[in-house]
Amino acid sequence: MLRRRTAVAVLVTALLALVATACSSGSEDDQPLAASQQSTAGLVPGYSVSIPKLNETSQLIGLGLNADRSIQVPPLADPMQAGVYTKGPMPGQTGPAVVLAHINANGTPGFGEGFHTLAAGDEINVTTPSGPVSFAVTRTETAPKAEFPTAAVYSDTVGPELRLITCGGTLDRSAHNYLGQTIVYAKKV
Repeated sequence: MLRRRTAVAVLVTALLALVATACSSGSEDDQPLAASQQSTAGLVPGYSVSIPKLNETSQLIGLGLNADRSIQVPPLADPMQAGVYTKGPMPGQTGPAVVLAHINANGTPGFGEGFHTLAAGDEINVTTPSGPVSFAVTRTETAPKAEFPTAAVYSDTVGPELRLITCGGTLDRSAHNYLGQTIVYAKKV
């Protein structure tokens, strides 16, 4: 139990750093998201995520922590690439598995572009090495970065859950930075 609490504490710390730095519109002229914050881990064998409502599918790459303890994000060079935080529960395991995606990059829509349209009951399918797992969206919210619902996103759950996270809310065009985060909450069905 102590190990799990420690892992959650590390994840919470990492998330706070992510919220502060990782949301960028990915303008070619001004990219505040450093290449060093982007994952180079490659695909996580056997894992992919599919969202039928959005007609999108992505294999999942591994995301870890940067040196500053922020969570890595998928590379901006491929905005349709989603990543899974591999230091927490994986999709289908008990707990909140966290999948991160970009809303866009360099003017190209990203895998997370439609997250804000997902509503209760919408389906999310994850392929895992042990077989497919289906989730149903329970709710979607866009929260200002300063009010990110850390406990709701990362607290222990009694069963397998999924969190899809991307940038959201208002775009500060001068800073090329979204002011919020869109979070999709889903439970295994």
